Amino acid sequence: MNNKLIVDNINFSYFKKNILKDISFTCENGITSLLGHNGAGKTTLMKILIGSNKPSTGKVLLNDTNLLGYSNKKDIIGYLPQKFDIYNNITGYDFLSYVCDIKNMDTNEKKKQIEKAVEQFKLDNVIYKNIGKYSGGYKRRLGIAQSIIGNPNLVIIDEPTVGLDPEQRLEFRHYLSEIGKDRIVLISTHILEDVELYTNKILIISNSSILFNGTTSEAINTAKNKIYTANINVDELELITKKVKIIEEKRLDNNKIKIKFLLCDDNAINNSQLEKEVSLENAFVFFQNLKNSL
Repeated sequence: MNNKLIVDNINFSYFKKNILKDISFTCENGITSLLGHNGAGKTTLMKILIGSNKPSTGKVLLNDTNLLGYSNKKDIIGYLPQKFDIYNNITGYDFLSYVCDIKNMDTNEKKKQIEKAVEQFKLDNVIYKNIGKYSGGYKRRLGIAQSIIGNPNLVIIDEPTVGLDPEQRLEFRHYLSEIGKDRIVLISTHILEDVELYTNKILIISNSSILFNGTTSEAINTAKNKIYTANINVDELELITKKVKIIEEKRLDNNKIKIKFLLCDDNAINNSQLEKEVSLENAFVFFQNLKNSL
């Protein structure tokens, strides 16, 4: 089934402060990543989609179902928060059983769903152990397993690989790619390396608004002629700072500094040592600085 999520003109304020302004986007099966600094509004948007927050304006449609007025979201939406806190003295099996119960599954369906989740996320070695004995990797596996119990059309995951080592992150990226084949997976993350490897689409949020909506390659292509590096003399730094926006600087030997900068005016600097920087990280930096620099 090809699922479709439509978010239209969402606004949300907290104590008269705008947290989200005119948020609109659509996404379909596959993985869509929300990128933005802390406080940009990513978690607030996710909480609106799961029903924890109510926007002041806008609508959210999932396959023509109005999520803002739908009471049985647990049947069509799975959710894994960044802090996946559950009782340590219950087993993984009991926890998945509880998730099935709140989704009103009968005994046969419950058994089938738990067996499928245990097999898919390789939980057989720990499923009957108390969760307090799980490693961080196994807890995240259990978390994503509970999020897809009942085959929801939309799965929302906040910081999916936070706290995992490189091997566990690689494993988790595989799981995300698998579950995104037949449903919408919306994730919030700050690990751009992961985004490049498994994301179909990215949304960059800054100052409560969406600055970019498109594919990873589109983001990189848009920014590829704007981010540069150069090696300069220390006494040149003050003058260059007046012409470009310095993003990063690193002191080198021989009275040199390596700078990374946002070039807003193609004629602002003429240096044969300029090196073009092309990466998703620099595209992210570009869009974060877009409003203030262009």
